[in-house]
Order: sequence, then structure tokens, then C-alpha cells
Amino acid sequence: NARAIEPAEAVALVRDEMLQVERNFFRSAPTLNASLTRLDAAWATLRDHGQGEGANAFRLREAAALLASSRWAYRAAAARSETRGMHRRLDAPAGAPALARRLTLAGVEQPVLNFDRPPQEAAAS
Repeated sequence: NARAIEPAEAVALVRDEMLQVERNFFRSAPTLNASLTRLDAAWATLRDHGQGEGANAFRLREAAALLASSRWAYRAAAARSETRGMHRRLDAPAGAPALARRLTLAGVEQPVLNFDRPPQEAAAS
């Protein structure tokens, strides 16, 4: 009994997840995972039931882009179990030297995360 999601509803969800200080600045594994659950559910609903023509098709694509980028941001934040730069984790207040490397994401349906090799490993090869 899945229902369609309106583009404005998806945009409002992204706004709630990405702009609320309680969720996006005061991060922890439980809050990041709860946000990802909501964003992933909205993504699946939009993917399976989003339809539109003309201006509504444009709004659906815009909503999909916002959902995709917010899912990437939260996946990266969940994978980086440390505090670094503006990324603050309440459950990991210190930096983790092993995570001092670039994190890349690829894919939309099932994003895949990869940390680059540490600089010393990359230089040795």
C-alpha cells in the first residue's frame, strides 16, 4: 500500500533532515541512521511512484536530486565515525587519524562508499 510522494513533500523532508541543527550539527550514529531511514524510504517511494509531466516532471527531478545528495551526505557522515572539520559527532568527539583520508561515494540506488588508501600506503605502491 505504498502511496505516491509529492515533490514538495520530498523537498520538505530533505529540508527537515538537512537544516535542523538537532539532526545535522549534533550528529551521532542513531540520529544519522534515523535520518537515512527516512531519506531512503522517501527515495524508494519517489522512485517507485513518482510520475509527472511538464513542470511536475521537473519538480520530481529536483526532489530526486535533493534526496540523492542528502542520502550521500548522511552516508558519508555515518561512515566517518569521528569529528573532523565541520563534521561533528557527539558519539566520537575526537579525530581518528586512520580516517584522515578522502571518502568517495558512487551510485544512486545503493550508494557505495570507499575510503582512499592512507597517503603512506598510496606512496608505497
